[in-house]
Amino acid sequence: MFTPFASLSSVRVVLSITATHGFKIYQMDIVTGFLGSKIEEEVYVSLPEGILGSTRVASLNRSLYGLKQSPRCWYTTIDAFLIGKMGIRRGRFDCCIYTDEHGSVLALYVDDILITGTSKNIHQIRQQLKAKFEMVDLGPVSHFLGMVIIRKAEKRQIYFSQQGYIDQVLEIFAITECKPVARPIDKDKPGLRMREDLSCNWELYLKLIRSLSWIAIGTRPDISFVVSYLGRFNADPSLIHWTCVKRVLGYLKGTKHLKPSLEGELQKSGELKEGFKLSGYVDSDFAREVSSLKSITGYVLLLRSGIVQ
Repeated sequence: MFTPFASLSSVRVVLSITATHGFKIYQMDIVTGFLGSKIEEEVYVSLPEGILGSTRVASLNRSLYGLKQSPRCWYTTIDAFLIGKMGIRRGRFDCCIYTDEHGSVLALYVDDILITGTSKNIHQIRQQLKAKFEMVDLGPVSHFLGMVIIRKAEKRQIYFSQQGYIDQVLEIFAITECKPVARPIDKDKPGLRMREDLSCNWELYLKLIRSLSWIAIGTRPDISFVVSYLGRFNADPSLIHWTCVKRVLGYLKGTKHLKPSLEGELQKSGELKEGFKLSGYVDSDFAREVSSLKSITGYVLLLRSGIVQ
């Protein structure tokens, strides 16, 4: 099912542009966007008993929450308005990133919108969106997708943190009193489950892996490999794997204060360098995976000095 949302990598690029240029960044929420979109397919729904007498069905003219077509209908509606009415260009590599001729950038995440640019241009975009859609203007962004956005405009720096979400995960899995550890996983990684290994709660294991995955792709790339590796055993995890997953939580507890940053690169004179430099680093081992004799590759992409993917 199609859902219109910008990738977190794209969102980080938008934040990096904001920090570097000292732009304003605002957040807007569209009220019941799915209900105002025209539906092209022929769809019928059963009306509740007591409506119009006997049991009847109705043909939908607009999309509803719960229809698999609704996200696509909503995207088609707002995309047509942004491009056709406002003259904003859609991104080539991310269909939920839009830019205009003044350098403003708009990121769409379902019915949440981030807008960055100069104060004058942002004001115009916000007014045009409010005139078309019923919206809630949330002002300068401080929270987005469970992440806390911390802005230091004078230094042109933006920090983002999931400390509150990490505390919530620790509480949900009743590991708030666990001992912090220095590394997310031991050197000797667990392999496939053996017959004599005790099983663990499969649903609880998957739930924790999902929570850790969101933290990894959100603000903590340092646990990306560990979470990806432990996710290989989702089909049949053992008690050993469960212990390893809890160790990751212990690592996060001791490092939850860490916050990735996106900032402009300073010269020796203290002035910001112009332009954007995209750097990439990649490395691989040589068949260190004992069970499959496969190599493991890792990479990181930085825009200026901040990690974007």
